[in-house]
Amino acid sequence: HDRVLTRIGNKTLPGVQEAVWLPDGSSAFARFVTNEEGVDTVATYALPALGGEGYFLESGLAAVGVTGSSSVYTLLPRSSGSVATIASITGTGARTLFASPLKSLTLRPLGGNFIAPTKASSGISGYAFSVSSKAGVFTRILGPYTGLSTLPNPTGSRVLFSYVYLGKVFTSVLDVDKRTVTALPVTTLAEKCVWAPNGTSLYCGVPVALPKTLPDAWYQGAEPLSDRLWGIDLNTRLATLITDPTTIASITIDMVSLTIDPATDAVVFTNKLDGSLWAYDL
Repeated sequence: HDRVLTRIGNKTLPGVQEAVWLPDGSSAFARFVTNEEGVDTVATYALPALGGEGYFLESGLAAVGVTGSSSVYTLLPRSSGSVATIASITGTGARTLFASPLKSLTLRPLGGNFIAPTKASSGISGYAFSVSSKAGVFTRILGPYTGLSTLPNPTGSRVLFSYVYLGKVFTSVLDVDKRTVTALPVTTLAEKCVWAPNGTSLYCGVPVALPKTLPDAWYQGAEPLSDRLWGIDLNTRLATLITDPTTIASITIDMVSLTIDPATDAVVFTNKLDGSLWAYDL
């Protein structure tokens, strides 16, 4: 196929930190830092599918994501906790998913519902809750785990999670229905993985060494990591080394934001060290 770049909006947004796309790639929600009255704030702008002017979402959102093909969810931190909202892609029909007294939450889809983990830190115990999309009811599925971070698979049947115990990182997978936990044959942070479309395989950047300052020092950029790309089959619990960038290209890559195409032909990831974009043909 021809690689053609098409501009979908006529608004210039400097310093975009994240772009959340619809599944068909027709439009996106761009997140960037703006300065309002001397205070840095995260702004989110909806880019329309057919060009023209879009619209701003509420300022200071902690999370924005797309669920299904026609809904957008947001998470807004407040002094009294967190408020999650669901609306159509056009911004209409908004309704409150939940209002929680918990402030340090993140949010992402979990099958037809949502998962709301607390933000990871080695200094506090973390929890993850499933949240029903209709009633907004919280059910604890993980925790307490220090430094807990999570990554649900496409159907919401399994959740990859990592945590820290006595300075050591552990990586496991939770079966949501059975409430059983299986340890992975490799050790990494959940943010360094992506689920294959089949929901039973993972591709992960696995650090050559895991310092005891994780995950906080890594989040802060003070502790860079050097990763190899591994594939993990959960049915056989077999881990396969796919590539080592330091060997084949003499470059150190700290892998984040991993994505995979529907045919499982290629893994795309960002090097946290310099923001460069990479792809590996599977």
